Amino acid sequence: MNMRYRMFRAISCCLGLLIIISGCDLQIGGWGQAKYEITVQRQAPITAGSTLLVKTSSGSITIIGGDVTECSVIATICGRAPTEEEAQLLAEQVKIELETAGNTLTVKAEKPPSKNKRSISISYDITVPKQTNIECASSYGAIEIANIKGQTSGKTCSGSIQAKNIDGPVNLDTSYGSVTCRNITGDIITVKSSSGSITAEIIKGSTQLTTSYGSITCTDMSDGDIKLITSSGKIKLSNVSFGDCDAHTSYGSIVSDELKGESIKLHSGSGSINLTESSANTTNLSTSYGRITCRQMTTNSITAQSGSGNLDIACSDSTPDEIVADLVTSYGSIDLTAPQNFTGQVDMSTSYGSVRTGRPITISGEISKKKLK
Repeated sequence: MNMRYRMFRAISCCLGLLIIISGCDLQIGGWGQAKYEITVQRQAPITAGSTLLVKTSSGSITIIGGDVTECSVIATICGRAPTEEEAQLLAEQVKIELETAGNTLTVKAEKPPSKNKRSISISYDITVPKQTNIECASSYGAIEIANIKGQTSGKTCSGSIQAKNIDGPVNLDTSYGSVTCRNITGDIITVKSSSGSITAEIIKGSTQLTTSYGSITCTDMSDGDIKLITSSGKIKLSNVSFGDCDAHTSYGSIVSDELKGESIKLHSGSGSINLTESSANTTNLSTSYGRITCRQMTTNSITAQSGSGNLDIACSDSTPDEIVADLVTSYGSIDLTAPQNFTGQVDMSTSYGSVRTGRPITISGEISKKKLK
């Protein structure tokens, strides 16, 4: 088959496919649909310490705390249909109500029955007293919560989440989207994304951040244990204090500086680990494929292991003289800068390579280039 014939067949196939598509009633991503949008406002009194419950199947949710005594809701209703008249009818049939039951205020939307090629989305812009507990969820839409003193929960199946200036426990969850947290204080802060990056800044409290596909970045965190997990992405920590710190990435590097706590545990399935200016009773670093580098490290005990990569460990002047170090690499070199007045036993060996020391050491047994004890 010559080149001209192959090109003729390719063009013919494309033209045939175009004719088939043109003859079908096909709509992709809302092409050919009309849209009609209206805005509805509702208000209702709400006492401090109450719970606001709001859900939407399609649309964004924004909740801001303020110095107010009532809940103010602005609902943006969008109808989509083959004609503008139908889209307007859909939007105008939606009823927004605020219902109070005990200490819970619920935002409700009554919609007409759904039909093929017709849809309704509702986005909420809400103001409440700062002392309000928040429970909100969207199937498809972003969530933003700010200036709240209370328990906060936000969940979306597809959309980003932003939370800032929160005083209270926080639980945020998105299936597809990034999560950004800033200035949050709570006993427990839990953030999860199935596919998206997580950024946390100025956080006080025990924190667990988990994402399946995305990076995790933490800055200025304190007052609790920290657990970070990503299946595929980079982890970065800066200026963090804690009880226990456990960071794990299956595919990605870990970069950290100014860490202080009881224990540090950093693991990468495939990536390098860099630790600068750390202080902990125990330090455990491991990677399957990558280099491990530590600078200005203060610890009583360090375990560092790489399946394939160099280890370059430098202790600070504040490191105890009796430090315990267990350093292993399958393929790579090991460089250890011990404390200035290090005292203790040394047991070093290599299968392929040599062992050297820059300090005078009293050895026992046979002298060997591959072993030093």
